[in-house]
Parts: sequence; structure tokens; C-alpha cells
Amino acid sequence: MKVQKIILNLYNSVWKIILFFLKKSSVFKDSYESRTSPDYFKKVDIWIHGASIGEAFVAVEIIKRLNQEHPLKILYTATTAQGLGIMESYCSSLKFDSSIECNIQWFPFDMPEIIEKIILKTKPGIMVILETELWPGHLYMLKKHEIHTIIINARLSKKSYSRYLKTRFIWNKISPGKIVATSKKDAERYKKIMGRASTIEIMPNIKFDSILLDGNEQDLSADSHLKTILPSDIPLSIIASIRQEEEPHMGEIITYLFNNYPDQVIAVFPKHIQRMQALIEQLERLKNKLGFNLEIRSKISSKVDKKTIILWDTFGELKFAYAFAVTAFVGGSLEPLGGQNFLEPLAFGTQIVTGPHLNSFKWVDKEIFESKLVFKAENARQVGKFMVETLKNPPDKLKLGKKGAGFIKKHQGGARIAVQLIKETLL
Repeated sequence: MKVQKIILNLYNSVWKIILFFLKKSSVFKDSYESRTSPDYFKKVDIWIHGASIGEAFVAVEIIKRLNQEHPLKILYTATTAQGLGIMESYCSSLKFDSSIECNIQWFPFDMPEIIEKIILKTKPGIMVILETELWPGHLYMLKKHEIHTIIINARLSKKSYSRYLKTRFIWNKISPGKIVATSKKDAERYKKIMGRASTIEIMPNIKFDSILLDGNEQDLSADSHLKTILPSDIPLSIIASIRQEEEPHMGEIITYLFNNYPDQVIAVFPKHIQRMQALIEQLERLKNKLGFNLEIRSKISSKVDKKTIILWDTFGELKFAYAFAVTAFVGGSLEPLGGQNFLEPLAFGTQIVTGPHLNSFKWVDKEIFESKLVFKAENARQVGKFMVETLKNPPDKLKLGKKGAGFIKKHQGGARIAVQLIKETLL
């Protein structure tokens, strides 16, 4: 590992320069100290790391199943405030077994010198990396200190794969002992990057385990405060997880929906809240042409009327809104952006349509499209047409929800496999 060591030393020096600027940045004002100092960490049995929201839900499913005779100390780290928030919410509500103690922290900056201090402080029995969180300084130090490392729910998009492939001479020297991928394609990509040093297997995606809530998916909305703003006699359509690149398509979909079925409410959920002002301006221009009402979610205090667009500016309510919707378009898919999670609405009996670009969801069985649980459109006009046809001939929501739930249950089990692998390592 001589060449790799030289490169990592250079990498460490580069990080010293980067940290000089990060310390002065307002973006890292609240997290800088905790991402550079081992003082925020303590000895643990398991260190789990995931990037953001999706990985946090995966981690929850794993931890919920870690029933141990002896207490377990778990460190969970993330690189976004949203990911940390989800884990903090679950821990504070005592959803985990009382024998499990969670320490939730920002993932440290990947400066090898910092990472080593934190590894020496935490001394984890196993390092669990979720999905695609590969950091060279982190993996190098785990390898150096002989920490058992496993990537669970592993996946690699085409874009990430191309990037990592260019530097595989580094990765195959610091690869983890085991990688469990969510599809054959992902397993093949990891094998080409990591080489033979890692044992690579395939597992069901743990995200399936997190979709159904206590077997009561149809009643999730029963006590939801959304009932106070969404009318029961006007159908709801959702345009979900819209990315900036898709905003022109959003306008085309909305125009088709209101021109062909005006008596509805449309809820628009941007993928990134920071796009709110830009979306308001776009929708105001569209409003002048189509004559709909525009409401901002956080400012609504009573039921909205027909031919209304609700622009959602609050976090965490999309899954509740699905329970009310007749149909929904799930974004990130009309442009080559990989797609967003279109599985979550299935159990609510919402008729789903996506665009053609779903590279991040190749692990989902094609059966989901063949069984018409989800429809794939080629462009915005097809999306609008499908949604209007669904509004005119709505499916039996309960029946469709049960069918969707059956599909999800069929593909569950990944969390159980992950827990088994973790326990085998800890023994």
C-alpha cells in the first residue's frame, strides 16, 4: 500500500487547506467543531454511516431489529442535517429497544488524521456503511486499524460508477471486507472497483422494509392534520420530488391537468426546498394563464377549493399526502437524474406514474411495471394524459393499496439479512 499511503498523505495535506476555508464558511458554522474533534465521540460496538434521509430510514430498519441480550452502543453518523434529524427523532421517541444506546453525530470531514483519532476513540467492533458512502480517508483508516467493515444495501449509479472506476487503483487497496449489493448490476460494479479483496453478495433492498408502517399502511392518514386542508370531495393529484431540471416539464404537466380536468387540487412537492422562491415565481406566471389558485402549504389554515395548486414548503408530509391522492407523478425521472422513490405511495393505493429515467431504481423488479402498479411515461405530456385518465376513472384505492402492499412484502427481508451479518461479525 506504499503508493496508496503517499496518495493518502497528499490527500491529508489537501484537507488541511480545505479545512482552513470550511472553518470560515457559514455553511459549516454549527457542525465544523463536531466534524473535526474526537471529543464528541465515545466507544461503541457498531458505527453506522449513511449520507442523508434515505440511508437514515435504512439504518432505522436495521437498528430496530438488533435485539440483543446485552446492551449495544451504536454510533450513527450522517452528512446532512435531515439524516441526523430522522435518527434523532426515532431515538428520542424510544422506538428502539431499551438495550440500545445511540450516539448521533455529524460524519467527520474525511481528513485521514481526523478519521484516525475518531476510530481510536470509538474503537467500533464493526463499521457499517450504507449504500454508496465511500470516503478514501475513512476506508484507509478502517483498514489500517483492522476494523471489520461492511457495505450494506450497496448500490452504485452509473455516474458514481464511472467516477470511482477512474480511481479504482486506490479503492481496491482499501476495500471493505464485505459488500452486500441490492442488485446483480450493483454487485458487478462494486467488484470492478474493489477487486477481489471484498466478498460481494446480493440482498433485497432494505428500503422495502421501511415502506409499510406497523402493517397499517391504509390508515396512516386517519389522524393526519392534512384532513383540515384537503377537501374530501375534490380529487388530489401530486407532483412529487420535482428537481430543478424538471421544472419546465412541471409547467407542461400542470397545464395539461387543469385544461383537461380543472376540478382537482394539485400538490407540488419540490425535491429541494431552496427552490421555493423560483417555483413561486414560475407558478405565478402560469397562474396568469390558467387561472388557478396558488397556496403555500405553511400558510393554509382551512380547506382549499378546486383548481388550486398547493406548493409544499414543509418537510416530512409527502407520505401523508399520498394517502389522500388519486394519482401522483414522482420526479427525478423526466430528465436523466436517476429517479426518486416511487415505492412509498404504493401501499396507499395511489396510482403512480414516472418518467423514463430510473437508473437509481434498477434494483426494483420489472414486475412492478408489468403488473401496472407503476406506469412509466416517456415525456411530460404522457404523464399528464395518464394522470387525467386516472382522475376520470379512479381505481379502487383500497384494492390497489393491498396489491401494492403485497408487492412490497414480497421483496422485504433485507434488514433481517443485514442484522444477521452484523451479529455474525460481533460474535
